[in-house]
Amino acid sequence: MKIAKITLFVVSLLLLGVFLLGNQMTPNPGTSSGNGNPALLIAFMLIPVFVFMVFLWIRIFHVHPFGNTAFIISILAILVHLSAAYIYQRNAFIEYRQVIKDALLKKDGVVDAEYLQSITTGLSIHVNNQYFNINTYFMFVTLSILIAIVYTISEKKEKANIK
Repeated sequence: MKIAKITLFVVSLLLLGVFLLGNQMTPNPGTSSGNGNPALLIAFMLIPVFVFMVFLWIRIFHVHPFGNTAFIISILAILVHLSAAYIYQRNAFIEYRQVIKDALLKKDGVVDAEYLQSITTGLSIHVNNQYFNINTYFMFVTLSILIAIVYTISEKKEKANIK
């Protein structure tokens, strides 16, 4: 069990480094970015890491069982956190789009609305700092905890129904 906790701690630290690295891959507002987005390689790597983290949380919850009340309170707290974090991130994104617009306006004197939309939509390198930051890191970790809790509760109910 100690191995699962240590592994989860190490994975969480490495994951924080990955998020910070992705954040640093954002070009300065108003500058050209070249071709492609190397942070996409990081994004694809996050999927198996997420599944691994959920697995580790489930192992920890099996060894250190919590009551259903504690799990329900945790679920509610996580949902509040994820909602607040999403709202914060959405507002930060809107503000960052304005920062980019202001930088382009300062640089060129005019801003092409289509260009602004294209570099601040989807998987553009210009918004890496909106996908990879401390807030999204904590959202990633708490979502893994939420899924592990839901899985553990459903597993408990399934075992109770079998008996």
